[in-house]
Amino acid sequence: MLGDGWIAARKAALRREARERGAGGSREYRARASAGICQGLWALPELEAAPVVLGFYPTPAEPDITPVLEGLLAGGRVLALPRCISPGMMEARQVRSLDDLSPGAYGLLEPGEGAPLIPWGELSFAIVPCIAADRRGGRLGHGGGYYDRFLAWAPGDMAAAMVCFSDRLVDAVPMGELDIPVPLVVTEEGTWREGALWS
Repeated sequence: MLGDGWIAARKAALRREARERGAGGSREYRARASAGICQGLWALPELEAAPVVLGFYPTPAEPDITPVLEGLLAGGRVLALPRCISPGMMEARQVRSLDDLSPGAYGLLEPGEGAPLIPWGELSFAIVPCIAADRRGGRLGHGGGYYDRFLAWAPGDMAAAMVCFSDRLVDAVPMGELDIPVPLVVTEEGTWREGALWS
């Protein structure tokens, strides 16, 4: 069994490698890849059937999923985005327009404290960000544990998909006891469902 120290060191190395690859990617690639990822998300039957969706507002280094967020709002879905409330802890707050977001923790755009709170148990689908991922759903985040805690508390019938640029896919993300895999991995080159290419 791999030790915690080895896992932490390997994750740190993978984060550096992923950020270096991301820094070398062109704006044109990110735009083209983001469009492909959005198309992959819309193809998921789990998203099509979900009345209440947790998304995230992307940073410039992440896939631009704002067309999906806007499409969900236009379609009358309930859309929630994370709001960081303390180190490692976030909550889901409903948004009715992406124009209502403002910088919060770490400078990320998020709903204000006056936005309606959505209990975790009401979520039916989640779109999850990452720095890097493997095809079996291993996820590498920024290291704060926000999404691992969320996924551990999420309702058992909630579906989730991780979005990842294909150049951020790695052979294997080392997983510790608290790491939660995400069974759907959506890239611009295809979607992996529990490690098998689905589309």
